[in-house]
Amino acid sequence: INAEYGKQWYQRRVRGLSLLHSAQMLLSALTLLILGCSVEQTSALAPTTALSFRHDLQSYMMLQLDMEPVKEAITVCSWVLKKTADSVHDAWFTYNAPSRIHEILIAGRIRGWAYMLQNHLENNQAVPTGEWHHVCIAWGFQTKKNILYFDGIAIKEEASGDTKLTMGGTMAIGQYIKHADKRADFHNHAFGGELLKMNIYKRQLTAEEVNEMFTSGMCSDFEDTLVADAFLRWETILYATERHGTITEVPITCPGDTGMFSTTQTSTTRWCQLSY
Repeated sequence: INAEYGKQWYQRRVRGLSLLHSAQMLLSALTLLILGCSVEQTSALAPTTALSFRHDLQSYMMLQLDMEPVKEAITVCSWVLKKTADSVHDAWFTYNAPSRIHEILIAGRIRGWAYMLQNHLENNQAVPTGEWHHVCIAWGFQTKKNILYFDGIAIKEEASGDTKLTMGGTMAIGQYIKHADKRADFHNHAFGGELLKMNIYKRQLTAEEVNEMFTSGMCSDFEDTLVADAFLRWETILYATERHGTITEVPITCPGDTGMFSTTQTSTTRWCQLSY
């Protein structure tokens, strides 16, 4: 009897351990699947997901970073969809430092607001409403030049002198600010449009690079070739920067999209589902 009981106990234990092992394997597989899905989703969706800002003073993103890497050179680039009238000054990027506002300021209406190191890059470029266009503003201490690009073409170039970028300031995305700290104190020049693939680089990109970035198109991976030069990447803005107010993710349909992943998105939650 004892032998038979022992045999049954052993068999139950083996089955129990087998079930436990299977459960652990399933959990590990699910963990890898979720992680793999997250990584794949980030790389697959980040370049083709835009951010839409509601046209109000409550919708913005704000960062305070160590600006030392861009003290002597910086380039800010983005695809921009302007939704306000051409007469509206709609700031989509501002960087102010202590005692120095307008260190960098770019609006959808770039013929009104395009500043680098407080220098206004005056131009006559009209920006149609409801159309995607590519904008870059670049500066380098060595070249002593501020250059404004629109759709891959330099439309304004000015001497910048011996000034370097002032440290200790604040960046605002989607709003116009006039101070250097993180107060949400805005001045009636909200963006209200959409941004895609906004990247900041720690050197002055060349005219050839800016042109290729534009001609490669919104859905290209050209920006990946500049990762080593990136100071602030679009993926960081899209996935790791706090949002205030109403900022929504807008998927951009690109040639070759397969629908492998589907998402249900809010400003803070993202679910990943495999299609079979």
